[in-house]
Amino acid sequence: MVGGSSAEGSLSLYFDLKQGEKADLEVVAQAAIDWVAALRAVAQEIDPEANIRVEIVDAVEGSLSLNTVLDFLENQAAKFDDGVGRHWRLKKLAIALAVFVVFTGAPTYDFYFGDDTKELSEEDRKRLDELIQLTKDKPAVEERKREFFRSLEKDPSIKGVGVTEKRGRIPAVIIPSTQFAERTGLWIIDDDHEEPKKRTINQTIKVQLINPALINKPRSWRFQAPGMPEFSAIMKDKRFLAALANNHLQEHLRIGIPMTLRLQIEEKNEGGIWVPQRRIVTEVISPKPG
Repeated sequence: MVGGSSAEGSLSLYFDLKQGEKADLEVVAQAAIDWVAALRAVAQEIDPEANIRVEIVDAVEGSLSLNTVLDFLENQAAKFDDGVGRHWRLKKLAIALAVFVVFTGAPTYDFYFGDDTKELSEEDRKRLDELIQLTKDKPAVEERKREFFRSLEKDPSIKGVGVTEKRGRIPAVIIPSTQFAERTGLWIIDDDHEEPKKRTINQTIKVQLINPALINKPRSWRFQAPGMPEFSAIMKDKRFLAALANNHLQEHLRIGIPMTLRLQIEEKNEGGIWVPQRRIVTEVISPKPG
């Protein structure tokens, strides 16, 4: 990647893509907007005067990076006696990490940045912890974080996301797409409490339509994912049903219609195994209404 900003304020948001696939431009654009919104919500708690912008988008085979620049006012940073550059970097790391950290049973920030933080002193680490804790239990922050991962869920080609200080470097840790649903906040496990008996998760999945219910009401449809048994899910995407009713769908009735669905899955813990109780189609990502 290339860019004209100082290293102190630069971060790269890295998308890991499935082999041979390209990210959906609309999804990436929305994710970029949600990423900046999440950073700004976090910065409001850590440094309200920080300016955040996405500088450049760079793509190579199998990945995509967004270069994010954080500008801090020098007079603010100069109030601290630990050095302007050092203070900027701690703030930058804290703002970025707070978007990824799940406070319930979460790993430390070293887990997310790996080698990028190995040279930090104990004093720096303590300060970083304090900055990140400022964002804990803030509704505005949590909502922006959920929206960011919600956007990523819409593109099955994105198999992970991470963040690094070094442009062009693959992050030490990639948050896999299997964790996106958890990070949308639909279900959160708190280690201080008894394990829940029920939970609701979100999943974006590519399927083949087996049996539709051709009526503009929430009814059960039947689908099959590659290599998996058939399953039923209640169709509750009103926009999709309306398009189907008005013949505004970019698809015609035929055998083997491919679809990409956003599912809400209600599960019950039976002997330590999560068993699906009900599936709901909350959004039909494709085919899109005409």
